Amino acid sequence: MKQRLAPRMPLASLKTFDQPEPVSVPSDEERIADGSFSAPEAKPLPVQGYTPAAEIPITLIDKSPHQPRLIFDPEAIDALAASISESGLMSPITVKTKEDGRYELIGGERRLRAHQILGKQQIPAFVLENISVTDAAIGALADNEAKRSLCDYERGKAYKRTLAMSTEAGKSLTQGTLARRIGVSDATISRCLAFFDLPQEAIAMLDEKPNLIGAKNAASLVTLAKKGHGRIVIQALRRISQDGASEQGAVNWATSEVNRLSKTTQSIVALKIKGQHFGDVVVDGSRLIINCKNGYTAEDILSKLLELAD
Repeated sequence: MKQRLAPRMPLASLKTFDQPEPVSVPSDEERIADGSFSAPEAKPLPVQGYTPAAEIPITLIDKSPHQPRLIFDPEAIDALAASISESGLMSPITVKTKEDGRYELIGGERRLRAHQILGKQQIPAFVLENISVTDAAIGALADNEAKRSLCDYERGKAYKRTLAMSTEAGKSLTQGTLARRIGVSDATISRCLAFFDLPQEAIAMLDEKPNLIGAKNAASLVTLAKKGHGRIVIQALRRISQDGASEQGAVNWATSEVNRLSKTTQSIVALKIKGQHFGDVVVDGSRLIINCKNGYTAEDILSKLLELAD
């Protein structure tokens, strides 16, 4: 039986290959990073056809519409290109065939970009056939989780899109099933999906700066937003984005603001003189703040208070 070569870290779908145990070889990303590599466990994709890794023209490869990564670090890709130039590509990219004779990228956009920087015309690739749109999206997620971790918001957006996609296709892809397929915990998916409980303006800010805030601190802001303090949440994110505040510092500020407003709200007393509602008195520590009501001015209220004082 003819044996097929496979990369050390194929996508989940490539685990169906009939092959001997490969020799442990560092991946391209590992060769330019410190520390050891550990790929997540993942379930195989249902692939009906494949070909061994082969050189395919870069001009025939279309980017994945399911790419979860929103940020590509130019310096990291330059370093990867230098590594590939010196030692070659250890892990082929993965693509799927398209009806028009072209290919759609599933895993390896950083490697593809590095080849483009080097001016190469072809790239080694594993070609998958008859793979569903949902499985292609899961494959893109699994590849990014394994190669170079995404930020929490990128993960959440990809999880949300993939789950919605499976529902539209009439398939039963639960959150737990997705977690098993890409090798993460169910809690990780829940934590990252919580970003979408933030106000829409906050989500727009994260689309521009996905690594603005991590899931842990975002969860604290989500709690405030659900209590009706969306405006303060937006201000907190602006403190991080525009003023350079730390995530924790911005969350602490937002929490203290909400606590202050809550305390103030509980101390509002209607100011009525002889049955007329002139304004609302807010107790703020040692200060009394009077907000005019029902068309009365500050002078009107002061005049009434002076009459009472006499």
